[in-house]
Amino acid sequence: MWKIEAADNTIDKKLKKFKADKQIIKGYKQALKDLSNSNDPTKLGERKHGQFKYCYGIHVSKSHSLLYRVFFENDIIQLIDLDDHKNLFGRDNRS
Repeated sequence: MWKIEAADNTIDKKLKKFKADKQIIKGYKQALKDLSNSNDPTKLGERKHGQFKYCYGIHVSKSHSLLYRVFFENDIIQLIDLDDHKNLFGRDNRS
């Protein structure tokens, strides 16, 4: 079982921001459960690149992702950020 910890207070702030959005909160809780019980949490998320090249992203809703890092030597999953894709990655999602 993996220990989950936040890198800083970013996640707490985001959870307060999204507290009214039941889908995001439900997806977040399920993601934490899945990650903590996973044999290899890197297989649950998508490997990121650029400024997040050491991170993985897992969808908690259609447009929101949870970014995390995995430290195998300590069995720790470090939560980095939770937000809309545009805010996390700075891209416009238009085709």
